[in-house]
Amino acid sequence: MNGMGTKWLAGTVLGLPLSIALCTLAILWLPGDWESGLIGALLVCLPLWAVLISVSVLFSTSARAWAAFGTANLLSFGVLWLPRLLHT
Repeated sequence: MNGMGTKWLAGTVLGLPLSIALCTLAILWLPGDWESGLIGALLVCLPLWAVLISVSVLFSTSARAWAAFGTANLLSFGVLWLPRLLHT
């Protein structure tokens, strides 16, 4: 598989959880309860995933795409889990 295919695959595989995590963070940080922002987040999640797939092919190498998306996932899910870890 050439570099373009693996960059696209990184955006596809790691972009979906990143999109979900970013939309979840947006719901949690916006004023009001999470129920009020749920529909908006669901509407934004799929287009954001498409944007992340498109951005993934802009990396110079597939290793950088996988590393960047992996790091972004770790950071975003880490921020989501931080309150749970601190309350335990």
